[in-house]
Formats: sequence, C-alpha cells, structure tokens
Amino acid sequence: MNLNLENDVSQPTLEQLDSWSEQALGSASSEIREEAERRLRYYFPTFSETQAELTGAYGFSSGQERVMAVFPTIKGPADAAQLMTWFLHQSSKVFSQTYVVRRLRTLILNHLGVMNDEQKAALRTSLLEAIREKGEAMPAFLVNDITRTLALVVMFTWFDLSESREVIDQVLEGSEHRVLALQMLRAFVEEFNRELPARYIARQRRVVVAFRDKQLKSIFTHALEAMRAATPAAGSEATAEQRQALSQALLLQRDCLGFDFIGLAPDEASDDAVAIQIPSPWKDVIQVDGFLDAYFDGYTRSTPPITSQFIEVLVQIASIRRSFYMEPVRIAFVRRMSRGIADILNSAIGLDDVDNYHHLCRLLARFRCIHTLVEIEDASEYRDLLRAVAAFTMTGLTLWEWSPNSIPPLLTFWAKVAATHDVRDDENSAVAGDVISEALPQVVREFLRAMVTATARATDSGDSPLDNIDAVLENVGSLASIGRAAYERCAPVVLETLREMAAEYQEMLRAGRDVTVIEQQLAWPVYAVAACIGARQPYRSLPDDDRRDGEMFATVLELDRLVQQRMQSGIAAPPCEPLELALLQAHVAFRTSFIGEGGHKVTAVFSQLSSMVGLQDSSSVLDLILQKVLFNLRTWPAQSMVVQKSLQLFSDMTAGYVSVRQVAKLDTIKLLLANHSSEQLQFLQAIDEYKQRALYYGGLARVLFAAETPPPSQVAEFMHPWSITVDELLSMSDEQLAQDAVRPNLIRTLRDLRGFISAISSKSNFMRVFEWLMPRRIELVHRAVRMHSDSHVQIAALKFMAEFVYNRTQRLNFDVSSANGILIFREASQAIWTYGRLVLEARGPVRNVYKERYKGVAVCFNILTRLVAGKYVAIGVMPLYGDVALERAYHTALELLRQFPVADVIAYPKLGKAATSMLEVLLAKNNIELVQLNEPSYEQIMRLCVEAFDHAETAVSSGACSVIDGLLTAAIEGADTGHLSKLVELVRSRPDITQHLLKTMLNIVLFEDRPNDWSFSRPLFCLMVLHQELALQYTSQIVQYQPPERQEDLIAALKDLLASTELVLNTANRDSFTQALTHYRRQVTAKNLVLMVPSSQTLGAPVDIMKYDNAQDASEAMAE
Repeated sequence: MNLNLENDVSQPTLEQLDSWSEQALGSASSEIREEAERRLRYYFPTFSETQAELTGAYGFSSGQERVMAVFPTIKGPADAAQLMTWFLHQSSKVFSQTYVVRRLRTLILNHLGVMNDEQKAALRTSLLEAIREKGEAMPAFLVNDITRTLALVVMFTWFDLSESREVIDQVLEGSEHRVLALQMLRAFVEEFNRELPARYIARQRRVVVAFRDKQLKSIFTHALEAMRAATPAAGSEATAEQRQALSQALLLQRDCLGFDFIGLAPDEASDDAVAIQIPSPWKDVIQVDGFLDAYFDGYTRSTPPITSQFIEVLVQIASIRRSFYMEPVRIAFVRRMSRGIADILNSAIGLDDVDNYHHLCRLLARFRCIHTLVEIEDASEYRDLLRAVAAFTMTGLTLWEWSPNSIPPLLTFWAKVAATHDVRDDENSAVAGDVISEALPQVVREFLRAMVTATARATDSGDSPLDNIDAVLENVGSLASIGRAAYERCAPVVLETLREMAAEYQEMLRAGRDVTVIEQQLAWPVYAVAACIGARQPYRSLPDDDRRDGEMFATVLELDRLVQQRMQSGIAAPPCEPLELALLQAHVAFRTSFIGEGGHKVTAVFSQLSSMVGLQDSSSVLDLILQKVLFNLRTWPAQSMVVQKSLQLFSDMTAGYVSVRQVAKLDTIKLLLANHSSEQLQFLQAIDEYKQRALYYGGLARVLFAAETPPPSQVAEFMHPWSITVDELLSMSDEQLAQDAVRPNLIRTLRDLRGFISAISSKSNFMRVFEWLMPRRIELVHRAVRMHSDSHVQIAALKFMAEFVYNRTQRLNFDVSSANGILIFREASQAIWTYGRLVLEARGPVRNVYKERYKGVAVCFNILTRLVAGKYVAIGVMPLYGDVALERAYHTALELLRQFPVADVIAYPKLGKAATSMLEVLLAKNNIELVQLNEPSYEQIMRLCVEAFDHAETAVSSGACSVIDGLLTAAIEGADTGHLSKLVELVRSRPDITQHLLKTMLNIVLFEDRPNDWSFSRPLFCLMVLHQELALQYTSQIVQYQPPERQEDLIAALKDLLASTELVLNTANRDSFTQALTHYRRQVTAKNLVLMVPSSQTLGAPVDIMKYDNAQDASEAMAE
C-alpha cells in the first residue's frame, strides 16, 4: 500500500470503517445510515456522486460551487481503488467487504479508463488474491460480487492487457480450490452475459464475442469434466464438498448454455419457444457418444436438490437449435432424449420432489417446442415417449395444489403435438397416430376433471385455481389448441362435461340444495367452451366444426338462463363471480369469432343456434349479449369484476364503425337509451367508479350519435333525465347542495356528463350538448366549484370542465364569426379563478394535501392548457375589449404555482406533468406576450424547471426544457427587436438564475447520459448565447478536475462542441449546436469519457479549451 495512511492524522481505524459499513448496510435508522454513508464516501469516493447536483443545492444567488470532499491522500480513482482493495484485504467483516466491493464496482465501471496499465494490473491482481485468500471463508454471494468486480476489470482491459485474458485460464488450471473455482467461473459467465449501461454496449459486445469464441467453450468443458468426476459419488453418502462441487458444475453448465450467443440481450421473460443459438465449434463437445447419458445417469444417482439441476441442464440442452445437428446426429439425439425422458417417467424416479417434477414438465415442453420429433415418429421411442407422457399427464393434471406452475408446460407439450398431428393419421399406428388420437381427448377430459376437483377442494383451503384469471385463460387457451386439432373427438368431451354438470346443477336447484361449489366448478367447462370458440380460425374451420361451436354456445346460453333464474329466485346463496366471468368470456368469444366488426353471417353456426335456442342471426345474438350485459349491471355491485368486464364488453360492442350501427338497431339498446339512468343499474348508484360510468355513457353516446344526424327529439329524450336532475339541483340553495343526501347525486351527474361528452367526436353533436348546457345549466359547475367544504365535488366539477373545453378531434373548431369559443373560455376561466381563490385564501390545515389542494390545482392547469392549446379561441383580442377572463386565468395559474413548494409540485407526478405542460403552452412564442410575468413568478418557474430535470418521466424534463427555451428565446429575440421589454428586463435583472441554469444543464449534458439530449440542447444554446464567457469558463473548470489521462480527449470533444457554431440565436445555429452535442455524445461514448465529479483533491492547472489548436498543445500545457 503506497498511500502511507499511517502518517495521516485523519486516518480512521479499521474498527471505525467496519462500524460505519455495518451501520450503512444494516442500521434501521435512516439518519444513522445517511451519516455512515457520508463518512464512507469521504474515504471511499467513486467520483460519480451527485453529478446533477453540483450547483443545485445552493439556490440561484449563492454563487457557491459544489465540490466533493475526499480523503486528502486520495488524488484520483487509482488511489481510491487502492484504498478500497486495502480495506477489502484487511477487514474480515461481511458488511465491510460487501460495501467496499459495491463502491469499487461503481468506481471501475466509470473511471477505470483513467488508470495506467500498471494500476489496472495491480487492481486485478489484488482482487484475485482477495478471492484466493478469503474466498472459502466468504459467503457465496460475496464471492460472486468480488468475482464479478474482477470480471469487470478483465472485460475493460481485455484488449489492453494480455494478462487479463489469462485470468480465466488461471482459474481453470487451479485445482486446489475446486468449488471456489467453479463459483468464480459462474460469476465470470454471469458478468460477461450481463448487459452494461448503454454507453458501454459497443465495447462490451466486442469483448463478449471474444470471450464467447475463446473462453466459454473451455469453461463449459471444465464444468462438464467436473460433473463427470463428481457424479459417481453423488449419492446420499457424498460429502458436502462433493455435493457442492457437483451442484456448482451443473449451475455453471446451465449458465454457459444460457449465454447470449447472438447478442440480442433478451429479457428475463421465459419463452419456451426460444432456441439456444449455440456455435458450431461446440459440436465436438456435445455431439459425442454418451453425452446425454452422463446427465440421465447423474439424475438417477443423485438426490435433491441436485437432481433438479440435472434436469435444468437437460432443459437447456433440449433447447439447442435443431440446425446445430446434422440429420443422423439429430435423430440419435432425439431418440436418446426421448428414451431418457420416458425412462424417468416410467420409473418415476425422483418425481416425488416438486422441483424435479416441475423441471421435467419444462423439459417436455421445451423439447417438443424445439424438436418436432418427425425424425422418430416411426420409431418405438416416439410411441413409448407419447404413452409415458400421456400417463404422466393424467396424473400430473391432478396435482394442481402441489405444483400449479407445472400444468402450462404439460399443456404446451400436447398443444405442440396436436398442432402437427394430421387427423387422417388417427388410426396410423406406424406414426403413433392412434396414441395421439386417443391421448388428446383424454388430456381435455382429465384437465377439466382435475380443475373441477381442485376447485371443490379449494372451497376449504381458500386457494382456488380460479383466482388467477390470467393463468386460467392461458391454460384453457392451450386446451383449445389441443381440442381444435382433433375437434371431432375433443369438442364432444367438453360438451359432455358441460351438460353433465349443468344437469346436476339443475337438479340441485330443483331440490333446493346449496349450489355454491358447483357454480364455481361450472366455470371450467364454460371457460373451455369460450376458448374453443375463440380459437376458431375461419380459413380452417369446417361447417361441422361451426355446428359444434353452435351447439356448445347454445348449451352455455341454457346454463346462463338457469343461473339468471337462480339469481332472481331469491335463493340465499350469493352469486358466483368466477362462473359469471366465464359466461361473459363465452359471449365475448362468440361475438369475436362469428360476428366481429363486419357482422358476417356464418350459416352453419346460426342454423344450429336457431334449432336449439331460437337465435336466427347475428342481430339476435347481439341483442342477447346486450341483455346479458344489462342483467349483470342490474344485479352485480359496482366493485365486482363482473361489472367491469360487462361494461368493457358493452364498450367494445359500440367501438367499431359497423358494430355500433348494428347495436343501434337493436330494440334493447333503444330501451336502454330511454332509461339510461335507471335506478335498477346498481353501479350507477356508486360515486367512486368513474371509469365504469365513462365506459357506460361513452358507449351510449356512440350509439346515440351513430347516425350522421340523429333526430333532435331523440337527443332531447336522452338528455331529459339530466335536464330534470340539473334543474332540480340548480333550484337548491348552496346549503342544500352541500347536504349529504344531495352531494352523491351532484357528483354522479357531473361524472356522467363528463363520460358522455368524452365520447363525442364531431362538432355538430358537441353543439347539441353545448346548447343544452349553455348558458344556464353551466352554472351548476360553478356552484360545485364553490363548495370548498367538499373537495370531491370540486374535483368532479373541474374535471367536467376539463373535458368540456377539450378540443378532442377538433370538435370545438367553431366558425370564425362564432362567439362560442369566447363563451367557453369565460366559463372555464371563471372556474379556475373561483377554485384558485379558494385555495389561495385557505389557511387551515388539511388532512390530505394532494386530494384537497394539489389534485384540483392540477386539473386547473390542465383546463388552461387545453384552452390555450385547443386554438379555438382568439385569446389575443380579449385584452383589447377589456375581457378579464384571460388575465384572471393566467394570473390565478401563476399565483397557484407560486403558492406551493417546488419539491411538492414535482413529487406528485400528475401535478408536475400538468404544471410543465401548462407552462410549455403559456410561455410558447405566440402566447408569452400575453403572460404578465413578475420576478417571483419568473424565479418560481425556473426553480420548477430545475427540479423537473430529474423527474422520473422523460416527458416532464423535456417539457421543462421547452419552457426555458421558449422563455429565453422570446427574451433574446425581444432584446434584438425591442419587443417584450418587461420580459427582457426581467431576465437581465436576474443573471444569477440564467447562470445557475447554464451550470446545471452543462452538468447534466457533460456528466450524464440522458435519452432526451435533444431537448436539453435547445435551452442550453440560449443560455450559452446569454453567457458565452461563463460557458467557456465553467467547461474549462470541469476539465481542470479531470485526470490528465482524460483531459486531451475531453478538450478535443468540448472544443468541437463549443466551436460548432456562432453563438447567435437563429434556427440554423441552434440546429448546428444540437448536432454538435450529438457528435460530442458519440465521441465520449466511443472513448469511454465518463467525467469525474469535481473533488477537493483533483483540481489541476487552469485550462483554456479554445486556445488549444491540437492535442500536442494540450499535452504540453498539462505537462507544465
């Protein structure tokens, strides 16, 4: 150690560092953790902290620069790395080692490039020695962390230091610590297969390709040899070290086979259809005699959990691409794999372990997905495999409670078998057609029987297979794929199951017995019917298949009739939600497959429906579906999933151009339009389910306005219930409106109107609502806004106003001579002003600041944004004739913005997004002249924008950039042309604000890699136009803090950026600067120029970027 810590008076003791590390990672107190972190950062800096906060914490006018304090002995990343590795060697505490390794990893990731070759080699050697010295005593996760950090050093020095490429060879050759070596190799494979941040991707891919081609095969071979050596002693008598070695060897093989061989970096979602693209040079390792024997033999010899690891590796081997094998080799491989799987299934070895069982199911699915097995369909192995899997499936389907995640891969296996099975081979025993034709209906029958039984047992345990709807739909979808492949055999199985259970259900109803359990069980055959109908492919479906669909759907309708009769009969048992959802799914599937958007008639299915339930055509079925929806809305509570799915079905039925016109002709919908606010619809009585009301009234609006010009009498009749309600509410006093008995009706009315208006897309239809509402009934909205004692009413009124002023699909583009736009603006401005006054004048404490303050303010911001961005109001002329609506709206919005802390505005996502969107519109070039900015508002807006730079949503930070760009562009152009004198003077009077913005944006652009660099480049150019000297001075200062090894490339990149264009504001120069910034980003990425945060020990000699003509001058200056 060359840092000479012994002579430094501020040097902490090893015990102190250990104590702080334990506090930083293990303390329950956030204050203690933060203090410990602060102390440890001082001694173990990564030069990457607080990059965007270099100037952000001190305010606009402090003039302070933020410099990170570090331990005096540390002059750069190399010293920091040396101190960290010293601590790693000296400490024996797990907390300390864990903390310092994580810090070291961050340092290496960002700043390894500034170290010289000797320092890099020393760091690599130190990490390797730490593992060798302490690895066996360390927990596995810590060995993994240190090795991954070592792998990072090896990766970044792969092409620079030949010794780095030899590290893996050293691990492979070491024989004294076999288990540790396997752990290290696993960590190397994991790290090389892990995707690094975007700026390292190109370099990482080059190294990963070299690693894949030169090292990965050797690592896999080493793991294979270790497995073969450990397998003979893998039984229950094996020592812990032998079992651990075998386990690590298998896990290493799994990781090697799961390597990203083609560089696509797939996500972690498992897809059983993805083939492993293993390279051809691996053939001499895998395509050898007895390769698979070692795994099947190891499985039979070992005990859990190692047995499941053997199968996991087999799953990976089965996933190797088919083209990896030539045909003779592939046939031998498929035959051996089939024989090995069949032997396990027939002997049932190890299948009492849930992990073995699950991974074997995965093996079946993956094996059949990758290999069609046509190579061996005439061999005995194929027939034996199918018989063994069929018997295994019949048992496995009954084990849902034991391993619920194993059923999908089992069904996937049979779905793949069914997809390639030709029904003409049903009796062809030469290709196992008889086995398949016999197995497919058995799988369908046993699945339904098993799920019905599991559902009955779940009534006691409470864990039902019907609880996870997504899993249910996935499983019955696979079942439908199986059934559709042999529909003549499988459809009767589903129908028979449904009829038997429906008959039992009917008998239980007659006897007055409890039907709670059987109703839940009935959901399974109904879901199966829905999946089979939904899986219909028109170009492959035969008339007989359509008749079977019609017969099954008719049976479902008969069951639905029984369920509805039971619910209306007053039987004490509560309605069954899973069964109702299944019935809805069947209706959705039939409409999708046989009616669709075009409403085409399929003769075969409707002839069957006509003979069984009297449904003649698609219109009669649509009417029946609509009646089903209305029945659910009348009988189910608003919070139930049944109501949500029913309303979604209704919305889908009215969404299409053709389908909405079909629905509009139905008698049921005409009756509903005349009684849309009926008290019989339970969900309409709730006030908290706006989305449901929006779906309902949005669908009714589309139906009402389905015709080009609906008769005025029809529209008036539809609006009549609302007319009565609104007029009645308007006749009440404010005290009466605030009563608890009236309040729900007021909220429901406002939300219903909002949902209705949201679906109107044409100007002519919107005008009918406009004329109904204006000028008298709009007063209800203003009275609701004034109800300061109830924020729910206020929010409902404001959100209605936000929808009313929204120029959706240009529905508010009035004629030039129309005053409607002005009238709408006045009403909206009045609502904003009223609510704003109430908020600004409120002094009392609030229980929920968001719901009672910020939520309404966010809606007000949205109203103003939509008013200005809609461009249907000539707001520029309003001040000319003394209209105060514009001034009131703008003034109130800015006052509200000033009222709240900037941190709060950004902390609430909806409020922050609404605020930046509003400012972006208000301060746009064509509107800024109308905004009377004063100094407090100007400062608050800029503070808000600075805070928004770090918002989680890119759209918010981009909006903040747009706000600054629009405001500064107007000020600069105003100074040149003599316009906007107040704005120009305001910007000039506060140079501290623009200087702070310049430094903050330079920090972001230079220190961080943002996806919206384009957005930041626009205001940054304006700031550089305002402060040319400061921009050059500040960038030069940043260069001063960088290590000499990095300054030359950084100066060249910054010089290209700063000299890219003339600092005069026009479109051409702005675009040139944006292109230069993109070029700068490419340069720093290519050269891995990750800048160091300025620290107290890294300040170098002054640098003037623009004076260097070439790299030689820069080198000479740095040497001086």
